[in-house]
Amino acid sequence: MIGKFLVKLKTALALKRNDTIRVSDAYKEAKKIGLLFTLDENRANDLLDELIAKFESDQKKVTTMTFVPVSAKLDDPGYAYFNEKDLNAKGNWSKSTVEQFRNEPFDFLVSLDWNQNKYTQNILAGSKAKCRVGRFEEGKNKFFELMISSKDDKYQSFMEEVYHYLTNVRNG
Repeated sequence: MIGKFLVKLKTALALKRNDTIRVSDAYKEAKKIGLLFTLDENRANDLLDELIAKFESDQKKVTTMTFVPVSAKLDDPGYAYFNEKDLNAKGNWSKSTVEQFRNEPFDFLVSLDWNQNKYTQNILAGSKAKCRVGRFEEGKNKFFELMISSKDDKYQSFMEEVYHYLTNVRNG
């Protein structure tokens, strides 16, 4: 499918054209948090559920979007999802939930991926979020306003650090 080849070009254009003002609110004032991640057997769903529960207990509305590679052969990961087949021939997302997620003005959009892929990068590039947050990865700073360097190679530690750093975001 030609759309798969166009996604990198569309991502670069989205980074260039996205004129969203990136001024994060203090965590206390934030209302909406988006979580973007790729299906990964190394990330336990209970850790994700825990993180969502923490945000929700702080009165934040949490919306998730999961990239599920077609090769995973999984019909329903339990969260809103998309895959490569949701790209049309012009390299645009044909699934309305993906476009809605991408255009949602989240206070914080958190990428929980250990390594970025071209599909989640496309969502990040076109996002209307005030602050995009993700794991520190060399050369990926154009996708994030806040990057977190994990103290070890465990998802649990990374998710704990995401919550810790977000809850400590203050204005001015």
